[in-house]
Amino acid sequence: MADNWDDSDDDWDKSDDDEMDKRLGLATIKDKAPPAFDDEEEDLTLKDKEADERANAKVNKAKGSALSKKKAAEASAKEELELARKAMAMEAEMEANMTPDERRQMEREREEADAKAMADDLFGGVDDQSMSKGPGGPGKAMMSGDKVVMKDLKDHLRHAKKVGECIQGHGKINLCGA
Repeated sequence: MADNWDDSDDDWDKSDDDEMDKRLGLATIKDKAPPAFDDEEEDLTLKDKEADERANAKVNKAKGSALSKKKAAEASAKEELELARKAMAMEAEMEANMTPDERRQMEREREEADAKAMADDLFGGVDDQSMSKGPGGPGKAMMSGDKVVMKDLKDHLRHAKKVGECIQGHGKINLCGA
């Protein structure tokens, strides 16, 4: 009888070690590329950088709006100072052309206005608070039919400047000759 030991047709008895390792799941793939992951990890530094950029954009936006508010306040203060200078110059010119009686009367009116202002400061100025914010009351916009209250030369100059700006902004100056 011949020896059947070497003639066995069992599949598990292969002499090739690489094939045996593949069947057992132990095979290492040498020729193929390393495995590629579909779920790539996000780079945390990129996330941090984007968050910093967003925070910087918010800060810059706030700084920009604060800067524009500051510039607007400076322009308003500069305009107010210019109007006060013009008003003082015009009042001085008017006083130079007044008679002595007109000067005395104007001096009395100034004293009364100063006394009233001091009393308003002392007692809170209840009478003038509703009109101080505009003719429609506090926070109301002026409408076309509203009466413009101008108490001194500075108010007149301010109003004239606003009217001039509106006319220039409108562009049709010939309609203003009414």
